[in-house]
Amino acid sequence: MAPDATPVPNPGGLSRRGVLGLSACAAASAISVAGPFTGMAQAADGGAVRDSRGTRLPVGKIGIQLYSIRTDPAPFAEKLPKLAQLGFKEIEFAGYGTVTSDADILAIRKILDDNGLKAVGSHVGFGTLWSDLTRQLDIAEMLGMRFIGTADAPTGSRYAADWRAAADRYNAVGGAAKARGLKFYQHNHDGEYNFLLDRGPLDANGKPTRSSGQRGLEYFFGLTEPELVWFEMDIYWAYQAQVRFKTYVDEIGATRRDVLDPIKTIGRQQERFPLFHVKDGYLNAEGTSLVMTNFGVPNGYVPFERFFASLKSLDYHHYIWENDNAGDTPPEEGGVWGGTKTSYDNMRALRF
Repeated sequence: MAPDATPVPNPGGLSRRGVLGLSACAAASAISVAGPFTGMAQAADGGAVRDSRGTRLPVGKIGIQLYSIRTDPAPFAEKLPKLAQLGFKEIEFAGYGTVTSDADILAIRKILDDNGLKAVGSHVGFGTLWSDLTRQLDIAEMLGMRFIGTADAPTGSRYAADWRAAADRYNAVGGAAKARGLKFYQHNHDGEYNFLLDRGPLDANGKPTRSSGQRGLEYFFGLTEPELVWFEMDIYWAYQAQVRFKTYVDEIGATRRDVLDPIKTIGRQQERFPLFHVKDGYLNAEGTSLVMTNFGVPNGYVPFERFFASLKSLDYHHYIWENDNAGDTPPEEGGVWGGTKTSYDNMRALRF
C-alpha cells in the first residue's frame, strides 16, 4: 500500500535513522550485493556490505553531484581532492566550468585519477545534448564516464502526445550514447510524476482536461527503449511528488486518490535505475511540501531504510548525494563543506 503520511519508524523503538547505524536489518538476507543480481557479500570497495549493525550502502558507490558545492568558487584542482579526503568515490558533474578544450578535460581526468575518484555521470541540458551531442559524448569518454544524463524534464506538458514526441528524441540520444558505449539517463524532479491530462472532455483547443490516473514519467518509461534510456531516480523529488500529487479528476468528473509509492515505481524494473540521487528532507508544518536538508535529518520524511532494503542488488546502483541548498548550511555547522561532510558520514553510517 502506498504511504500517505510520514513513514513509520523501524520496529523495535529505534529512531528512523537509528543514529544512522543502529536500525534493524530484517531484509538483509534477501539482498544481493555484488553486481548485477549475483549475490556476493562484498561491496564495491571490497568491504562487507553486511556487518553486525545491519546492511550498508557500498562505500565505493557513494558519490556527489557537484551542483551541491557550487557556492564554493574553488577550481576542480582544489575541490576534487577535498571530496576524496571526505570519502567520496564517485563524481557526477554539473557542467565543466569554463573548460572547453580536450587538454582541459584531460586535466580534470588526471585530478580524478590522482585522487582515486571516478566520473560516474554528468547532468547536461537536453538542448545541449541535442545540438552538440558528439562533443558531449567525447567529453564523457575522456572523463571515463559510463553514463551521461540530463536533469531536464522530457517535457513540461501534461499531454500524452508531448511525452510521445519527447520519447522519440530521448531514444535518439540514447541510441547515439549506446553506440559509444555509454548509457543515457534522465534525472527526475517532482513535476514529472504529475498526472497526465489524457481524457475528455476537451477544452476549446481540443486538449483533454481530465486524467486516466497515469503519471507522466511512468508513461514515459513505456515509451522509451529500455536499452537506450535509463533513469536516475531522485528519491527526494519522487517523495515530494508523493506529497504533492495525490488526486486527479477522472473522465466523468470524479476525484480519485492515488498516492505515488517510489518503491513500487522502481519495482520490477530496478535495472533501469542504475543511479539514485540521495537527498533528504522533512515535511513542512502544513503537510503540503518537503523541505530539503543535508542527509541524516531527524524525523526525515523519506524512508531510506525501506527504499534501500527493497533493492535486489545494492552494488548495481550508484548512490549520489545532492543537496541543492547545501550552500545554506550555517557557518556554525561548517557551511557548504560541513554539510557535505555530515551528509557523506551519515550516508556511510546508514544501516537498514
